[in-house]
Amino acid sequence: MKRIILLSTMLLMSSVVIFAQKGKVMAAEALIENGDLDGAQTRIDAAIVHPKTEAWPKTYLIGARVAMAKYEADKSKTDLLMNASDLFMKSAELDAKGNAKGKQIGKFKKDIKIALTFFMPEMQNMGIEAFNNDDFETALKAFQNVININKLSIYKEDNLPADSVFIYYSGLAATRSSQWDLAEKYFLEAAELSYGEGDVYLLLNEVYTEVNDSVKIEENLKNGFEKYPSDDRILTTLINYYLKASKNEEALVYLNAAIENDPTNHSFYNARGVMYDMNKDYDAALENYEKAIELKDDFFDPILNIGVIYYNRAAEEMNAANDIMDNKKFEIARDAAQETFRKSLPYIERANEIDSENPMVLETLKNLYYRFEMSDKYEEVTEKLKELE
Repeated sequence: MKRIILLSTMLLMSSVVIFAQKGKVMAAEALIENGDLDGAQTRIDAAIVHPKTEAWPKTYLIGARVAMAKYEADKSKTDLLMNASDLFMKSAELDAKGNAKGKQIGKFKKDIKIALTFFMPEMQNMGIEAFNNDDFETALKAFQNVININKLSIYKEDNLPADSVFIYYSGLAATRSSQWDLAEKYFLEAAELSYGEGDVYLLLNEVYTEVNDSVKIEENLKNGFEKYPSDDRILTTLINYYLKASKNEEALVYLNAAIENDPTNHSFYNARGVMYDMNKDYDAALENYEKAIELKDDFFDPILNIGVIYYNRAAEEMNAANDIMDNKKFEIARDAAQETFRKSLPYIERANEIDSENPMVLETLKNLYYRFEMSDKYEEVTEKLKELE
């Protein structure tokens, strides 16, 4: 009988110890309300390391609330908010497991969710403020916390949509802090969510370019173009990649497919004109440049490029004429070259109307006006060039 009484006494003493330790957590909660944050912190610190309360979800829930209250008193101490985030997640994880016997699962779920309702805007705002102040490492940590908290099991039944905005901006923050692996991770997630549209693929291109991964560069841009075929920026970037890699045939394949899908897109014709231009197939280039201008009559690039093709062709014709010894044949060749120069003039003039401060355009105009003895216009362009010096 004595042994049974002794055992009962030990069980009673054990319960008293547990209640005593949990009482410290409850006391910390009351001290928060009374504004004694240091006192609350002391009790929580003790509860976190005590065997009887180190696995109790409420220990970490109240610990997070202490950290939040301290942050509210001094918002320059962003580490407090980061600490609160860790404590909230620890509390939620322990609550999802229940106690050592597998009971009391989800006992504090409602309390945790209510506390997080007030916490999340603070974490989001801190991340946004850090991002706007170019503190990208802090911003990334904050955005990651937002993402990870929303993935907690306490929200499973709520069917929350993925935090696409914060996933995207996590990628941006990672890029701007040169954390390329994380940038890739978050941009790929954003792409799966169709957030950011073509921007995501262009940002991934920056990441892969930085780490010099040519295989992923090509694969990413192809995926981006297939998903957003009307995004000229992706197409242009893909074509430029192929050109730098001397894969002109691949570039032309994508351009032809793009034009077939969208035959009224002026940019595609201009891009194909550039392709032919670089391959010295000038007639095909002229045809595509003219089509681009037909679709957009103030499209600077193809207008200038046509003028340059005629100008360069005329220069070659004039050089060839100068090598002719027969005077009559020379004059015929020279006049033909002059006519080619004359074809260049209206395009260069039109380019100047669109961009009146482009030095290359003005210099070409100056040479043409000199050649055709157009003195007034020659002087005008000369003065304009001086102003731009």
